[in-house]
Amino acid sequence: MISVVVIGRNEAARLHGCMESIHDALRVLAHEILYVDSRSTDESVAIALSHGARCYRLGEPQTTAGLGRLAGAKEARGEYLLFLDGDMQLQPGFCERAMMKMAACGYAGCTGIREDIYMKDGRAVGRNENYFGCTRERVAPEFGGALFIAREALEKAGGWAADTIACEEAELHARLTAAGCTIAELPIPMIVHTDAVRDGRGVWGVAFSRRRLGEGQALRCAMASGHARAYLRRERGKFLLYALDWLCALALAFGLPGLLFALFMQAAQLGACLSRGRARAFVSQKLFFFAFPAGLLTYRVRSRDYAQVTHT
Repeated sequence: MISVVVIGRNEAARLHGCMESIHDALRVLAHEILYVDSRSTDESVAIALSHGARCYRLGEPQTTAGLGRLAGAKEARGEYLLFLDGDMQLQPGFCERAMMKMAACGYAGCTGIREDIYMKDGRAVGRNENYFGCTRERVAPEFGGALFIAREALEKAGGWAADTIACEEAELHARLTAAGCTIAELPIPMIVHTDAVRDGRGVWGVAFSRRRLGEGQALRCAMASGHARAYLRRERGKFLLYALDWLCALALAFGLPGLLFALFMQAAQLGACLSRGRARAFVSQKLFFFAFPAGLLTYRVRSRDYAQVTHT
């Protein structure tokens, strides 16, 4: 049986479509739906209940995606687990193909093509038909919140990290790799993700977004579980550049020679990013330099309490 774990917070506008897509895509397969709610103030739980989902509400006031998935996996009964967010719609045929590949190739799990639709004021303003650039079957270099995985493999790796506000997928990917569990990326549609365009965050909001703070918190989670080496190995490129940025900062203490060295190294890094058409990666790395320590400092262990909801 497939246990579909859906997480969400105030997803009433999109949760109906998510639930309908699951029923449509899995109608010939034995499945159950579990909805884990992050203290919504809208009708999300009522909508999930109306679609036959078993619903749970997290007790932690400041919830995380990993916390919701951890609770859902604990309550799931299936041998296969499919994790989705409430703003995703499952595409027909993916789970069947994924199970066939897992049986034939020994994969621990699979992801597929993710299509993103960007919404603003109720209308689509952009689209990315292949978010992760999946064009062939390969070992997944990364995955997002949508993941199809064997329960045994998830438990072997230690399950979802609950205490990081972002980057929980990268942290889990590192532990799965260290445990010898291969996640395959298949060139077939898996989900359509509806994403709201975020405006007005300001300089502070961009520099210290949940994503950027989550990178430091994810390392703290990996350290707490004894898998820091695996996480650092997965993110080695980013941390090597982080060390280089610190070297450049320390070089400034040596006057003009140090300044020239720092400028040369930064120019070389920028040139490498521009040559690959990834100018934004250079900016992201500079923001990472400041946000990573802030993420380490803001890490905290969160409550694992949750309760089943049977009516609203």
